Amino acid sequence: MRTSHKEMRRKINAEVSKITDEELFSSAAFAAYLTDIAEAVTKRYKRRLRVETIYDTSENAMIACTNNRNILINTGNYISQSMPYRKLKAESILGLVGHEVGHMLFTNFRISETYFSELSYGRLYPQMELSEEEQESFTEVTDYFKTGTEAQKQAIRKAAKLLLNILEDAYIEARICDRYTGRFATGIHLNNIRFTEMMPSVTEQLTNGCYRFSVFCNLLNQYCRSGDINNRDGYAGELLDLFYDVLPLVDDAIYDEDMKRRCYAVNRILLMVWAYIKEIAEKAEEKENTSEILQKLNKQIPQMAEVPSLNGTPIAAGGSVDTQKYISGRTEIEGKLRKATEQESGRIPWMKTDDFDEGAEGGVEQNLSYHGAGYSAAGDDISRILTAVAKEKVQEELSLALTEEMQQEAEHIRLGNAHSGIKIIINRMQEIEESYIQQYQSVAPPLLAISKQIQKRLQRVFKDMSFTGKESALLMGRRIEPRLLMDREGRFFSRNRLPSEKKSLAVAVLMDESGSMADQDRVTYARAAGIIIYDFCKAMDVPILIMGHTDDSNVQIYAYTDFDSMDKMDRYRLMDLSARCGNRDGAALRYVAERLLKQPEEKKLLLLVSDGQPAGTGGYLGSAAEADLRGIKKEYTNKGILFVAAAIGDDKENIERIYGDAFLEISDLTKLPFLLVKKIEKELKG
Repeated sequence: MRTSHKEMRRKINAEVSKITDEELFSSAAFAAYLTDIAEAVTKRYKRRLRVETIYDTSENAMIACTNNRNILINTGNYISQSMPYRKLKAESILGLVGHEVGHMLFTNFRISETYFSELSYGRLYPQMELSEEEQESFTEVTDYFKTGTEAQKQAIRKAAKLLLNILEDAYIEARICDRYTGRFATGIHLNNIRFTEMMPSVTEQLTNGCYRFSVFCNLLNQYCRSGDINNRDGYAGELLDLFYDVLPLVDDAIYDEDMKRRCYAVNRILLMVWAYIKEIAEKAEEKENTSEILQKLNKQIPQMAEVPSLNGTPIAAGGSVDTQKYISGRTEIEGKLRKATEQESGRIPWMKTDDFDEGAEGGVEQNLSYHGAGYSAAGDDISRILTAVAKEKVQEELSLALTEEMQQEAEHIRLGNAHSGIKIIINRMQEIEESYIQQYQSVAPPLLAISKQIQKRLQRVFKDMSFTGKESALLMGRRIEPRLLMDREGRFFSRNRLPSEKKSLAVAVLMDESGSMADQDRVTYARAAGIIIYDFCKAMDVPILIMGHTDDSNVQIYAYTDFDSMDKMDRYRLMDLSARCGNRDGAALRYVAERLLKQPEEKKLLLLVSDGQPAGTGGYLGSAAEADLRGIKKEYTNKGILFVAAAIGDDKENIERIYGDAFLEISDLTKLPFLLVKKIEKELKG
């Protein structure tokens, strides 16, 4: 299967127009894009994070969450998907990332956890003096925590959490928008405007059966996000009066760097609206499903996200979706009690400052003239990611087509009498797990250094071969060589080779993946050799095929890289090379040799990496199997293939006995550059 770069680009461009929002926004490329932007902000505080994406459009789907290490964004959330254009959807999602980054940088999780811990014992944090009316309400709160049901306690804690989250969201978004006025600020403002637009009016909420507490929270949330409320039907009642009564507390708390100030405001607000919370607590009886009330509150009070828990457990917003299964690196919950210094890690360090200047009376105003941050490359960003996603899809399709082609080719190869009834099965990973990429990145650097040594030597070899010389035994030409006139095939012409005409080379590598390769780290040496060979061939623009083989009654071929592959993930596939079952070398060798023969390059090198003798099912072993291998080597040597049998381990004598002068020992990887280049150099000059 031959696919040119021009054809590849055509396929990618065609694929771009077919990519859906779900494919784009849930892709690894888009998640990596979000991670890069988030890390650009957090790395100055030495915070490493990762952004993951899902696409869930269900009614109770979460929107965003963080466990203070990773960020999870539901790119199918109702806010982002309500945007009319893909560019605006992307900016909305960036706003959600900015929101979560704000929590990671500016939320004091230790204080948040202390607040709810104290509330669970019926105590207020921080301590504060209460009026007579407030004390009466607080007494009822403490009675519920002393004698109430668990459902009632959860309902009160949920109400307090909702109030604190609203104030904390306003605080961290103000900090983020003030410090990062570009994409984060644009996305946050966009989400807040749309959030307010989509909020039902007070009368609509009450008519739909919302709790009075839910309606109050929605008023508070709208004001904190946009400086305005949706009261298009002109509601005038006690809910609105109470909302205006708490505004001074809100204005004072959402711009204060000390989170205790927001906890203080929540305490005051909680006691002021206690009658509304009490309505919910009274409905929460022990026999009633607690989650039903909590889900109803989640549905009635939409949020962008909740304040993360101190112990790192991810918390969803807007629904009951179990986000634990989505966050990568899902370790068990760490101990709840940590040192304060650990909790403060990554936040802006404390510093001594002067007192604040006394200024004019503050407040919150709506800026109707705001037209965005002026970031003009958002559309280019999305186009770039669309191309990356399309390229990935095209590569997957080409990889699948390549695997099918390999299998068809295997079915038409005559394996010989020694392999009668044997079937060849081609295995090629279509999706590469992240663990393979991480493993490759951890082991590759010293091996790539060896590759560079080979590249330097080969560059000299290719340069030496570019001199002007004579090519003989040609079927056509202007000059006849008298010494070749007896050639029966008519190859008696010669010509001068121009300096630009270099001899070309194709390399195929067949790896033994028999069970014995597990002994003495043999398979590790083979894997390392594969990484080195693949890298220097790619760097030198030498077509490279690397396959592994084993025998489990059928010959299993593992296609790691191929001449026709345009997939840049091939290098990571090499990490799957493993010790498996037996080894029917002859069938695998014949298959790889046939594939190598089809290459147009003038010189063809076939490198076998093995630890010893063949040992396959059906009695394929001993002298008969060795004779089969010697016959295959002779057959394909006569067809122009150079064989190199590389030995790993203690069975070097067996390999040398089978393949004779083709033997090469590579147990010492530091010697591989010299030995391999020497073989290639000899062939190129031959």
